[in-house]
Amino acid sequence: MRAVFDFLHGIASGLHRNSARSYTGARAVKASCAEARSRGGHARPAQGGLGRSIGQFCALVLGLACGAAALLAATGLPRPRARATEQCETPAAEPSVPAQDFAEVLATDPTVPARAWKYIVMHHSATAGGSAQSFDRNHRERGWRCLAYHFVIGNGNGQGDGEIIAGPRWYSQAAGAHANANEYNEYGIGICLVGNLDDQPPTPAQWAVTRALVARLRALYNVAGTDVVGHNQIRNGGSTACPGKLMPLAELREGP
Repeated sequence: MRAVFDFLHGIASGLHRNSARSYTGARAVKASCAEARSRGGHARPAQGGLGRSIGQFCALVLGLACGAAALLAATGLPRPRARATEQCETPAAEPSVPAQDFAEVLATDPTVPARAWKYIVMHHSATAGGSAQSFDRNHRERGWRCLAYHFVIGNGNGQGDGEIIAGPRWYSQAAGAHANANEYNEYGIGICLVGNLDDQPPTPAQWAVTRALVARLRALYNVAGTDVVGHNQIRNGGSTACPGKLMPLAELREGP
């Protein structure tokens, strides 16, 4: 409101000054004509009439300019309308691997020789959430000495989305307790993804980091693609849906 008032006030001031000057000029012209009549001559326009008209016009323009300047000073210049392309959302980028220190994740006890790993065995927790710590407690309660898996990858529900936690069996290069098959417990790296992968697939971040981890392990231990297996493929006795029908194992087997 203040800006509008200043704008209108500038216009009004210019008009007022012009009106005053016009009125004064009219009196001067009338006086000149009266003097001419009193002398019996013809009335002549007062000298400087054109100059005064130009001055009045300039004063009007100046008044309008002052009002406009006051309005712009208060409200700022109008922003140009954004182009249609600027209003579109940026296309979603491919999920990237969350920041991980893989050297730290894959670190082992330097006093213990590396195990001759041959396989990578994939699992899901078959629960909506969880973490390496909660699974460790559960496995100890079941009589196992610690977490059965070597790695747990979170989905954001209990453990960070895409966060890898290495268990004590990995650090000590100990056999797993995850496969229900001696060969795959002894020489199989157990990786568990938090979530029920029969109901929904891994999260984008979780899957990106899973692929990165498996690729590193395969390169380190020369694990063939055919030796990346699901728990349901190698379990001895009984049956299991693990690692879930929505885990895309074929992607983990890609490459040499």
